[in-house]
Amino acid sequence: MSLEHHQIKAAFDKAATQYEQHAVLQKEAMSRLVERVQFDLKKPPNQILDLGCGTGWASQSLLDLYPQSQIIAADFAESMVNAVPKHPQVTPRVTDAHCLDVHASSLDLVFSNMMIQWCDTQTALEEIKRALKPTGLVHLTSMGEHTLHELKSAWASIDELPHVNDFMPAAELADLTLRMGYEDVIADSEFITMTYANVVDLMRDLKNIGAHNTDHQRNKGLTSPKVLKQLDAAYQQFRTVDGLYPATYELVYLRARKPEADQGLNLKIKT
Repeated sequence: MSLEHHQIKAAFDKAATQYEQHAVLQKEAMSRLVERVQFDLKKPPNQILDLGCGTGWASQSLLDLYPQSQIIAADFAESMVNAVPKHPQVTPRVTDAHCLDVHASSLDLVFSNMMIQWCDTQTALEEIKRALKPTGLVHLTSMGEHTLHELKSAWASIDELPHVNDFMPAAELADLTLRMGYEDVIADSEFITMTYANVVDLMRDLKNIGAHNTDHQRNKGLTSPKVLKQLDAAYQQFRTVDGLYPATYELVYLRARKPEADQGLNLKIKT
């Protein structure tokens, strides 16, 4: 699947005003990722990059853990960065994960919640590795291959167009990270299911957090009432006993370390 980068940026810029109201999954993922960081780090990091910071939720959680740390809260959506709460130890920065405005070998920790799935994964991991100090860690979450399988199946019964984004499997992400020269790579996943009153509410929720379909082959027109009715009918097989519409997300965790003697090779790996 080919994602339209400019379309993704525009979607998240537009979503900034209602993002916090709707991003329940993102908040839960962030909380779980913070717990993993706390368990893993042996000493407090001096310099942290919160990459894909959104409106800056993670900054306060990270400062609660590491009150002496300096944090760069970075996102490519300017409206998101403008919403980051002011704090003397937090530096908001508009920058793209594919070309980070961060000095090489300057970071102890890169924390990235639900961001890398909207990127060219290899390029983003290359930039993260460049920015990390030797032995620096990256902890991130992404969406896995089984995300929104109910919605994908329902659409597949209507047409062959891509209506739901495809995401990299956890094992493939781990393999790519290892081949790029990271060490101590761990990738695993878990499932989180959210429920909605109807299909329209589900699709609206995705749009309100900027996470709607961005495949360049997608149908770019509005979904007609007739098609929505077909989609609702196809979704019936997944409804819960209390009549709700489930949406399953596969939450992928990746943890990796930059080698102490990293040779700075910029390998182009075919994926």
